Amino acid sequence: MAAIGNIRKHYGVLVAIVGLALLAFVLGDLLKSTNSRRTTNVATVGNEKITYQDYSNMVNMNLENTKANNGGSLTTEQNYSVHANTLEQMIREILMKNEYKDLGIVVSSDELFDQFLGENPNQYVVQSFTNAEGKFDRELIENYLTNFQTLSPEMKANWLNFERAIKEDRLNTKYENLLKKGFYLPNKLAARYYSDKNDKVSAEVYAVRYNTIDDETIEVNDADNKAFYNENKNKYQTDATRGIDYVIFEIKPSQADIDYSKNYVNDLKNDFASIENAANFVNANSDLPYDSAWKSRKDVPAELERAIFDANNGKGFVYGPYENEGYYNVAKVIDMENRSDSLMASHILVGYKGALRSAATRTKEEAQALADSLLNVIKKDSKKIETLAKSFSDDPSAQTNNGDLGWFTDGMMVYTFNEFVQDNKVGTVGMVETPFGYHIIKVTDRNEATPKARIAVVAHEITASTATYQNIFADANRFVTENTTAEEFNAAIEEQGLNKRTYPTLRKNTNYITGISNPRQIVRWAFDENTKVGDMSTIFDLDNMYVVAVLTKSVEEGFAPIEDITERYQYVIKKEKKGAMLAEQAKAYGTDYQKMIDNMKGEKTTVDVTFEGRGFGNFGVEDKVIGTVMGMKAGETSEPIVGGNGLYVVKVAKETPAAATTDYSNIVKEQRSKFVNQILNNAAYSALKDNIEIEDNSILFY
Repeated sequence: MAAIGNIRKHYGVLVAIVGLALLAFVLGDLLKSTNSRRTTNVATVGNEKITYQDYSNMVNMNLENTKANNGGSLTTEQNYSVHANTLEQMIREILMKNEYKDLGIVVSSDELFDQFLGENPNQYVVQSFTNAEGKFDRELIENYLTNFQTLSPEMKANWLNFERAIKEDRLNTKYENLLKKGFYLPNKLAARYYSDKNDKVSAEVYAVRYNTIDDETIEVNDADNKAFYNENKNKYQTDATRGIDYVIFEIKPSQADIDYSKNYVNDLKNDFASIENAANFVNANSDLPYDSAWKSRKDVPAELERAIFDANNGKGFVYGPYENEGYYNVAKVIDMENRSDSLMASHILVGYKGALRSAATRTKEEAQALADSLLNVIKKDSKKIETLAKSFSDDPSAQTNNGDLGWFTDGMMVYTFNEFVQDNKVGTVGMVETPFGYHIIKVTDRNEATPKARIAVVAHEITASTATYQNIFADANRFVTENTTAEEFNAAIEEQGLNKRTYPTLRKNTNYITGISNPRQIVRWAFDENTKVGDMSTIFDLDNMYVVAVLTKSVEEGFAPIEDITERYQYVIKKEKKGAMLAEQAKAYGTDYQKMIDNMKGEKTTVDVTFEGRGFGNFGVEDKVIGTVMGMKAGETSEPIVGGNGLYVVKVAKETPAAATTDYSNIVKEQRSKFVNQILNNAAYSALKDNIEIEDNSILFY
């Protein structure tokens, strides 16, 4: 009792000590992990290392570039792709740098300058420096370089990276050209290709297909599997793989969460109905911004269509709450009009200095005076808008369309332009001002007007609350703590009616597992050296779910396990057994092959083959049989041949040599094309990569 009393007296101190111990444990593990990353290279290519710092810098740059090209955001898959592609980029740079050095391939400063400002600039430079008319503009490059020192550090870095990419492209072009020029096909070899392609042999074929024997009658034992594996394992090399079973605890909004979202918008309904500035009210209270676009009945949910358009409810009508696409909403009709969905117009744009996207040098006053003059001329003869547009319009498209904008949807154009076309009759000519300048507009067509509504919507997303997260985590945690072995894992899933999923072939670069779009935590755990077959994971906290997994299989790089190969190729093993069985049965008929096929459900046919061909009549791919036929003379008959799809006996009936020729230009052209295609498909780089030792530790980093 005294001991317990002393413990109670020092309870606070003990809590602090335990807390510090736990903190030290966590920090120790964290620092160990961090230090492990910092002291481990992302990859080693031969003797050259790709450090974490260099890799991180390159990834950050590529992420920023990719974001800029994708509107500022990336999906999980895109983010992973950038990381993976960056490593491949750095490996390639190391390999190719050494290859260029060995071959003496360089790009001089003058040559690089010529790639930007020479007579034939690099294609990527041409694409990157175009003016408003879409044409390559050298002045843009010159201005960029002239003002280089005034650029931000980020823009300077972007330019240097672009310059580096242009240099790499030029080096690669030289390298590919060097390889292409190295093609040579001796006449003797060309003649061989020619004969392989054109020498033809016709053969009588006695065949018994394997499908004449029911698969169910063929038993495959361990000896069969082992024999097949030993004979074929060299064909089936494998990367390191892992297999897992896993269960997902999906985080979905509870009924309480759904009710909360519904009540949220319902509580705002009365204020929404009475408020005058609906746009401000929506932007202040809604999870989605105010949308001022006009909506037809096809643009709104069916429930809203019935409430507004079918019931003919007009301005000021408020409806809700209603659920749509994961949100509870209250909607208010701001206005109703009959409007056309599709509009057509021609225009002349008169821009001025300072107008949006304008290259014009005239003042705003000069622009208005010119626009007024053009308007007066076109009002007298509206057909002149086409010829005047080509001469006066600052819209570059006028050079090809004479100002005719064709059909466009309601709301597609800038507001004042759109409303002029919407509000005026076909044939009307007028002028409006927009941020782009002054537009002389001719309304040329529209479809029939239909009822449309401008609708303000207060939306509240239905999301899982903190309490819901905690409840689902508690379920996952209970599952983990109560089940610590693979056997208990499986038993608990069955008992609780959970959905067990299986992924049998995880690889280090796996970026998708069924039902999980961001599984890299699981992949790292599965490939961790401390994770053994049968081990259960902790709880993985992923996007809108908790996941618990058990490792079911571990295969290291090298030969695939016998069970994987034999299970995957059972049908091939059965074919081989059928072939051996048929070959044994055929012995009873000696050389009476007609009797053999009569009694063994076979067939007789004639097949024409060439050495280059792979198909053997309608029997499919039969390389062994074709090779046998091409090695025989006219009149010769083969022994029974166990093929891929049947048992065959072949008799060469006729040999037809290729027409004599000394012109192998088509063969040379064909082989050169194959060679060049291999180069363009990175065959040289792949060969370099296969010929060097690469240690890839990227799984530790992404």
